[in-house]
Amino acid sequence: MNRPAKQLSHPSLSEIKLLAGSPFYDRQKNMNDFLLAQDDDRMLYNFRKASGLSVRGALPMTGWDAEECKLKGHTTGHYLSGLALAYSATGDERFLRKLEYMVSGLAECQEAFSSVPGIHKGFLSAYNEEQFDLLEEFTKYPEIWAPYYTLDKIMSGLLDAYELAGVGQALQILDPLGDWVYARLSRLPGEQRGKMWSMYIAGEYGGMIGTMIRLGRITGKESHIKAARLFENPALFGQMEAGRDELDNMHANQHIPQIIGALEMYSVCGDNKYLDIARNFAEIVTEHHYYLTGGTGEGELFHAPDSELSYLTDKTQESCASFNMLRLIGRLHEYLPSPRLMAHYERTLFNHLLMSQSHSADGGTTYFLPLTPGSVKHYETEENSCCHGTGMESRYRFMRDIFAYDENVMRIELPVSSSLRGAEDLEVTFGNDGKLRIRALSKMKRALSVRIPEWALDKYPDVKDGYLTMPGLGEGESVELDFPSVTRRIYAASDNNIFVLAKGPYLLAEVSEDKELRKPSDDAGLLPLHRIDQEHYHIYFRK
Repeated sequence: MNRPAKQLSHPSLSEIKLLAGSPFYDRQKNMNDFLLAQDDDRMLYNFRKASGLSVRGALPMTGWDAEECKLKGHTTGHYLSGLALAYSATGDERFLRKLEYMVSGLAECQEAFSSVPGIHKGFLSAYNEEQFDLLEEFTKYPEIWAPYYTLDKIMSGLLDAYELAGVGQALQILDPLGDWVYARLSRLPGEQRGKMWSMYIAGEYGGMIGTMIRLGRITGKESHIKAARLFENPALFGQMEAGRDELDNMHANQHIPQIIGALEMYSVCGDNKYLDIARNFAEIVTEHHYYLTGGTGEGELFHAPDSELSYLTDKTQESCASFNMLRLIGRLHEYLPSPRLMAHYERTLFNHLLMSQSHSADGGTTYFLPLTPGSVKHYETEENSCCHGTGMESRYRFMRDIFAYDENVMRIELPVSSSLRGAEDLEVTFGNDGKLRIRALSKMKRALSVRIPEWALDKYPDVKDGYLTMPGLGEGESVELDFPSVTRRIYAASDNNIFVLAKGPYLLAEVSEDKELRKPSDDAGLLPLHRIDQEHYHIYFRK
């Protein structure tokens, strides 16, 4: 496989640790506690029942994973990823033990499925193959519900178990499951597949392109890479290759992972059209389809370009969509480094994903982050929705994007208090005083480069490309950057009478149940978004 060279690499997750004293650390600790408290047998319940095994007295799953629900199994996939990510990020062996138990249980289910009539070799899911059969007949949602989306979560979780935590048995499950995917789809005409992938929700397949490529890199099987190509969506890829914005009324999170897949395709074949697809999509969304908090979509859908002020509702910014946009930007940054896209990454991370998590260890994540005046958040804990699932991953995955490096330069991309061990040995702290402090724990091998946020560029007028670069630090040496810590307005591009308030990377909210768009109070009445829990709030204001 021909692989294009990346301009930047990222440290492994195991080389990075969040530091106490930041809200990111607090949210991750809550998610650690939540994952450790979960009943593994309950997470295996649907798989064991579908394959004819004993459920071992476990309680059934709830919400979107309830027995009667057609998406059951997806949360278990996210749970696998969450455990693998938590183990890699913390080194806590308790996560590894739970992960090994889960993978062993799924291996037993896959073996049991091989004796079930109508099931083909290698299959594994929390239900039988019926939904896959019906999709090929173009059966619509909600009669079926995205069978390949669920499969992607399961396979992605197993890949994370193998790649992040070294659980070898996960690959023993994945290899024949990848063969099953190729055998199933390779017999279908391309026109049939294209129609399937364009179907609303029923044809949603999550990140299956990237998942099959990840698997193919490990197994070396060309059939697994070929299987990835079988998921290409010509309707979406065609418009994005040409740079056309036809996203209005398209399901946001159905299509963002497909674009991540295009970038993964570029990584193995080197065809520039896939890079163009990813770059054009990222630029279109971040320039014309976002809220000032960084999120995208309303009611799960993209709308007309630059129309966000028409959709300040209680169904804005699906957490899944922001999670996957950050995955896309972080990956794209490796090939086409962009301080502008990283500025969008920062805004979304600090002001949507950080705000989306419950302030307790109940695993709660918002499905939507409401922007209507006087909004209040709802954290999903029992619904087992897609956003509850990605919430188990989002407290960890962003860590890889705090740092990036090439042969000569180590870059600090995000002002997140964290330590790095391996690629370099650094400690980074970012305080409420707006000061970014960087200390070398050993002599640096590379030069040091810090992305200066857009809101701090006025303090660093000599910075032309978004980065302040300096010689590498010696052991024990440190440098301090003073970023502004004053309240500023950020105006909506489509209406300069509407704005949000920010201090540093954090947008500010006013606690109020008032349902009208209003003028803001003074600074004393404002607080960072991430501190909002169950209070009613305002984010957008008018002059």
